Amino acid sequence: MKIGEFASQTGVSKDTIRYYEKIKLLKPNIECHHRDYTEEDILSIQVIIKLKQNGFTLNEIKLLFEWTEHVDKDSELTEVETDKLQLLRNLFQEKYREMIQKEEQIIQIKEVLLRADKKMEQLLGGTKNET
Repeated sequence: MKIGEFASQTGVSKDTIRYYEKIKLLKPNIECHHRDYTEEDILSIQVIIKLKQNGFTLNEIKLLFEWTEHVDKDSELTEVETDKLQLLRNLFQEKYREMIQKEEQIIQIKEVLLRADKKMEQLLGGTKNET
């Protein structure tokens, strides 16, 4: 599919799509100077959107994508690869901890909203009875 249709299906602007290509987050097939996007590209951009919404930077997302592309489960890691992988693991563990904190904050906010709603319901219920 062409970039216009891809933008329409994903809800992401053409400029943003081109930027993601420029920084190598998206890698559409290019034939005769035309980009051709696939279902895999749609899945990739959905992952990018979800990760961004949850506090990942584009650089962190790129690291994740690069790692998953180049991982070879059957080969031994070099020392440099091991060091890089450990740094990446530390980053993702920190992101996980941040998400747990956000989740706890959301639970607290939901509880406050629920209590406020119950209080409003009581007040509105009381007003109805007086009229």
